[in-house]
This record gives sequence, structure tokens and C-alpha cells, in this order.
Amino acid sequence: MTLSMKYVELPSLLYRYFSLKGSVSIPGLGALSLKRIPAVNDFSGKQVLPPTQLFAFNTNINPSSGEQSQYIARLTGMDREHVDNELTLMGEELKNRLMTERKLEWMDVGSFSLSDEGEIGFVPKTVTTDFFAPVHYKHVLRPDAEHTIKVGEEEKTNTDMEVFFEEQRANASKNKWQKAAMVLFFMAALLLTIRFMFGSFDLLESRYNPLKIITPKATYRVI
Repeated sequence: MTLSMKYVELPSLLYRYFSLKGSVSIPGLGALSLKRIPAVNDFSGKQVLPPTQLFAFNTNINPSSGEQSQYIARLTGMDREHVDNELTLMGEELKNRLMTERKLEWMDVGSFSLSDEGEIGFVPKTVTTDFFAPVHYKHVLRPDAEHTIKVGEEEKTNTDMEVFFEEQRANASKNKWQKAAMVLFFMAALLLTIRFMFGSFDLLESRYNPLKIITPKATYRVI
């Protein structure tokens, strides 16, 4: 196997390792890892957000991985030291190409690029499918079995949520009664104020009207 053949195979072998492990070290360029964020239950929005994938690229770590070298050595039949040397030579060639071409595509995963400041970066290809669309649902609280529910960052039980919703309904009813009581209080205060200011008011009982003393005329004559 010639060196040129090895250079052709090594990127494919690194891609296979990346597909299995979710991370790969490419000498001369850096380390690439794929972080899988699991699905999230958005309880308030009544939907399940799909899992997402995030690429992380770092140029400031050791570009060699023992497990990665052993994997390639097992597939190629070379010893680990030979694999490390071949990876180093490949890394130098890739870095020289990047310096010249400013951009390198890698196995349809993304591309390495070189900034004006000489920093190496990685831009993944964006692939979106309908399989990763949010799933909407309705809240169902089972009365006969207690189960956990993800609410924001906390875990609650269906019993806790039943108590929560009941308290919300009770507080809403209590607020209505408080508002009605305040309206009645202000109406009573207004009527009392009018009575004390004017001394009489037609809407009040007649016993609050001031009494007028009438002296009757004599119906007899003294002889």
C-alpha cells in the first residue's frame, strides 16, 4: 500500500470513526465532536421539542487519540506507531492545502476554513428534515396512577399538578369575591357620605329625614 493510497483511505477511516464515536482528531486541523441534545418536553407550550445536534470544533487540544489510532490500526493492519506517523503526514498535507485553498470539504459533514487572522474554523452542513419537527400534545392527568411530569427544569407528579391547578382556580374565584366586596364597600361609603353631608336622601329610609314639630290649634274656649 503506497503512501498516496493511505492518504486517500485515511479521511474515510476517520469519518467511520467519527460516525461511531461522535468525535475525531484530525492532525494539523483540530478535534471535531458531535453533541446530541435529547428531546425536551416543553410542558407550558404543550409540545416535545425534537433532539438536536451541535458540532464543536477545537484547535487547542492534542490532535492525537490513542483509541482512534488503535481503531485505524485494526482496520488497516498497521501498527499504532505507523498509524500515528501517517496521520501526522496527512495532517501536514491538509494544513498546507488549507493555507492555499482557504477551504476544505470533509466527507459531506462540513468544511474547514481559514480566516484572515490565520484561525482554523469548521462550518457544518445544515440538514433539516420533517423527522425533527416539534410534536404537540394535550395535558392528560391520570387520576388513578401517579407519574412524573417535566415542568421546565423541574420534575413534578400528576398529583402536584392537580393541586397546582386547583389552587389556581381557587385563587381566581377568591379574587372575584374580593373585587365584588370592594365595590360594595365603596358604594356603602358613598351613600353614607351623601347622607351625612345633606342630612336627607330620598333613597334612604324616611326615618333619616329631620322631624318637624307642629303645634296643634286649640279646639276649645275657656269660659
